[in-house]
Amino acid sequence: MKSAMKILLAVFLVLVAATSAAAQAAGNWQKVHGQVQSAQENQITLKADDGRVVNVDMTQVSQPVRAAMTPNLSVTVTGFPGASPDRFTAQYIEQDLSRPASGPAAGTPSVISRVLPLVPQFVGSPEFQNRASGLQNNRRAAHVFVSQLYRGFLDRQPTDQERNHWADYLVQSGDVKGTVESFLKSPEYLAKNKDEGQVITDLYKAVVGRAPSPEEIRTWQQQIAQR
Repeated sequence: MKSAMKILLAVFLVLVAATSAAAQAAGNWQKVHGQVQSAQENQITLKADDGRVVNVDMTQVSQPVRAAMTPNLSVTVTGFPGASPDRFTAQYIEQDLSRPASGPAAGTPSVISRVLPLVPQFVGSPEFQNRASGLQNNRRAAHVFVSQLYRGFLDRQPTDQERNHWADYLVQSGDVKGTVESFLKSPEYLAKNKDEGQVITDLYKAVVGRAPSPEEIRTWQQQIAQR
């Protein structure tokens, strides 16, 4: 009897693993929003908005993002559900700017919030459209653009896993605006604690692939000041 139970348990675990792997292969991304309760090196415990306490595996998240996780931080975790409702594997984590955490970089979320409304204008500009036409359904172009986002915003190259994750998302969804906003709201970028002019400069480098002129920066700052 014990032997039969062990076999059934083994079969169940294999099926669960196969289902999870299939979901990841199919790009079945989900988002969970909540507040960080505790943070360890590769895992956070998240109190989700629906009341669940979720153990989030962060092994597939970049080291700077893992290091930025602290208790009471309000975040949105993008990734794949685990074998049970209290398990989740993160692919990407972004901070909720409407409920910023306290700390040395507490002023940064307000700067990002002021710059975020510029994103649709950048991704809709002729300069960007000429450079990124056909981004959706073009995996090679998506790879190039994702690498540009990492260099422009985070001053580093993405890992293969990070590049593939965002390229898959862009190819399937074509959501350039949402992708750019996710980088701006990421804990890794927020930890850089940049001022308004620096964020606008990074937006140019990440989206259109060049540095802005001083006149361009002043023009955008004037537009922000008028809102």
